[in-house]
Amino acid sequence: MLTHFFVMNRTDTLAKKLGCLYIEFPQYFVWSQKYRIWQPRKKCEIVRRILTVHPSEGDRYYLRMLLMHIRKPTSLKNLRTINGRVYATFKEAAEKLGLLSVNNNADTCMDEAILYQMPA
Repeated sequence: MLTHFFVMNRTDTLAKKLGCLYIEFPQYFVWSQKYRIWQPRKKCEIVRRILTVHPSEGDRYYLRMLLMHIRKPTSLKNLRTINGRVYATFKEAAEKLGLLSVNNNADTCMDEAILYQMPA
C-alpha cells in the first residue's frame, strides 16, 4: 500500500493535485485488495487509521513520523530528502525537519492515539 501510495503521488493527476499526507489519502482513494492498487473513492464515509509504532522500533518509527508530516512523497528516498539534501536515515530527516526537537512527544503520541485508535 505504501509503495503504491508513492506511485500514485508520482503518476496520478488527482493525487498530485490533492497533495495528501499518508493518513489523509484514504479520504479520496480506496485500496483494492483484489488489484492491489489505490482507486478513487466513490463513497465519502471512511475510518482513518494508521498503525502505531513504538519509538524503540527505530527507523520504522521515524518513517511513520515523516509520513505524518510530509505531503505527497514519491518514494522512501524522497521522504529522506529535506531541502534538497538526502539523509541516510529517516531519523536524520526527522531531526532536520525539527520533529524531534519538541519535548512533548508523549503528548503528541497521546493526541494521535485519541484521534486514530480504534476502541477494543
